[in-house]
Amino acid sequence: MSSTSVVEIASLIGAGLSGDPDVSVTGVSLDSTAIKSGELFAALPGRSMHGARFVEEAIGRGASAIVTDSAGIQLIEKIDISLSVPILQVPDPRACLGALCKLVYGDPASDMILIGVTGTNGKSTTTSMIYQAARAVGMSAGLIGTLATLINDEKVVSARTTPEAPDLFRTLARMKEAGVKIIAMEVSSIAVAEHRVDGLQFDCVAFTNLSHDHLDYHGSMSEYFFAKARLFTQEFARYALICTDSHWGIELCNKVKIPYETVGTVGSPDWKISRSNENSVTPSWKIDGPRGEIQFDSLALPGKMNVVNAALALSVLDRVGIRGKNVVEAICKATVPGRGELVGKRGDISLFVDYAHSPESIEEFLTGLKNEFRGRIITVLGAGGDRDASKRVAMGRVSANLSDIVIVTDDNPRSEDPSEIRKQIIQGVEEFSNALVVEIGDRREAITHALEMAVGNDVVAILGKGHERGQEIMGRTIAFSDVDVVGELLGREDSHD
Repeated sequence: MSSTSVVEIASLIGAGLSGDPDVSVTGVSLDSTAIKSGELFAALPGRSMHGARFVEEAIGRGASAIVTDSAGIQLIEKIDISLSVPILQVPDPRACLGALCKLVYGDPASDMILIGVTGTNGKSTTTSMIYQAARAVGMSAGLIGTLATLINDEKVVSARTTPEAPDLFRTLARMKEAGVKIIAMEVSSIAVAEHRVDGLQFDCVAFTNLSHDHLDYHGSMSEYFFAKARLFTQEFARYALICTDSHWGIELCNKVKIPYETVGTVGSPDWKISRSNENSVTPSWKIDGPRGEIQFDSLALPGKMNVVNAALALSVLDRVGIRGKNVVEAICKATVPGRGELVGKRGDISLFVDYAHSPESIEEFLTGLKNEFRGRIITVLGAGGDRDASKRVAMGRVSANLSDIVIVTDDNPRSEDPSEIRKQIIQGVEEFSNALVVEIGDRREAITHALEMAVGNDVVAILGKGHERGQEIMGRTIAFSDVDVVGELLGREDSHD
């Protein structure tokens, strides 16, 4: 196990240092309950509490040093504990954390191909396609994102789309030890804003799209865009692939200062996506790229959005020198849990689960279903509590515009009154009188009712939670999976045959 002296860390981040400068640090942690002996405890200011309140516990568990700010120092002095470890003080410890972790963990990503994907929708699908294609051609690969963190198919516990810097660099170090050659990583706007990816240099970054989401955090679309755009600078990346199907993609092209190529279905992008069989019921697509035409005869995931995700994955892999027939086949066959997932069939009725939880992602997914299926669309929809409430009416409006029946139910209400969340969605649904609206708060009952209403060639689209395995209600998380509920209902029906 390698180690770094406290004085080296202090010199790198410009910290004031008190205590023994020769103390060694072997890792970094934000969690006082999980810290290991020899690790530095980062006592950061939080939304509700300062991490310095837990310094005594961290030292008791073996922390070798502390980094904090002036407010943290004041708290430590008030607690009046005897500090037996050196303490580093900086104005903004979170802003220093990436560089600090890079030093302590020995810049683990430097010998690997590092790919970052950002955007409101499509991050999980695009990174999963990149990862699955790399594995299909025999490469040792890693995946970091919402659905899972994987090291050559081994699942690693991860709590965030983009982990906090200590967890991220620790994971990168594990990947390096495992011989990983390429990493596909989701990079959220919040991660960029909170400095979680500081210290990383991506070989290629990709932009999928930008739409109404996370405004409870960023405050405005312009600030949301600014956080994403920071990734497309020399500080973070060497090259970029940008989807230009939205005006935000075009805006990013106007601002980006690193070399880039474009991907899209409109205009004249470097990687142009178009239908290759306009008259066919089952669509296939062609990609005209810098090295000629590539055919996507069939994709396991439905909808034009996933074609764009596939083209973006293809172009990113091409950029880092991974290309060929096997890559195309792997991307076409890629499946992603809870993303356009066909979770069951009853006769000609198809049941899909998708993570769509913004107006734009709902519109994209339902439009894809309408283009590929001829039956009615029955949509089961809720919205998360304690999150961006301004999008809920629009979510209902879009769902009603593209569905025959909308069943409004609960998602993760968290601390909010779920009936108030449903009321806001229904306000949008009722703007379209052609759609039948049904309100059923219990999500299991809502899915059951959707299946009972479905006949013939109908499609049931269960939106919002996707891969999630729990439902957050008033401080508790209860076990719940849309996929499992569908399986249980269909299994129960099968048992009656």
